[in-house]
Amino acid sequence: MTALSDILNIEEQGNFNAAFESYVELYNSEPSNFDVWKHFYFFLWTAIEDAPSEFQERVNLRQRMQKMYEEGKRKFQHLTEFKFLTGYTISIFPYEFGDYDSLEKEGKELLRQAYQEESDDEIYKMAYLGSFESDSREYRNAEIKASEVVLSRFNGPGLLNSYFRQVLNRKE
Repeated sequence: MTALSDILNIEEQGNFNAAFESYVELYNSEPSNFDVWKHFYFFLWTAIEDAPSEFQERVNLRQRMQKMYEEGKRKFQHLTEFKFLTGYTISIFPYEFGDYDSLEKEGKELLRQAYQEESDDEIYKMAYLGSFESDSREYRNAEIKASEVVLSRFNGPGLLNSYFRQVLNRKE
C-alpha cells in the first residue's frame, strides 16, 4: 500500500490515475484517518478543474467528491480544520456539491464556525471575512497576517499544500 507522503508526490506530478487508485486503497484501509480523508477530498476537489474529462467520467468525480464530503461530515464535523477546508471548498464551488443556494450558505456557515472556534487563527479569519466582505480594511489586514502563517502551515508536498501556499499567501 502506498503511504500518504508518496501519494502527495504522485499527485504533484499530475498523475491523476495513480494518485486516485492509491488514495482509494489507503482511504479504504484507514477510513477514520483525517489526514488521509482531507488530502483525498482536496485531490478530488482540484481534479474537477485540473483532471482530464475522461478521468473525471471514469471515477465519477463529482459523485465521489460529494460522497467524500458526506462521509467527512459524519466522521469529522467536530474538527475545526474540517470546517475550514470544506467551508472553503464549498464556498468556492457550491454548485459542484448539489443545491447551489443551500450549499453556498452551508459553506459560509462552516467558515464562520471554524473562525468562531479558533478566532485567533489568521487563516480562518481571512477565509471567513473573505466569504462576505472581501473589500474591507479588516479583510486586507487579515490577508497580510494570514500570509505570515500560510507558508509554515502548508509547507509540505501535495496539491492541498501547494494550492493554499499559492492562493492564501497574499502578502505584497
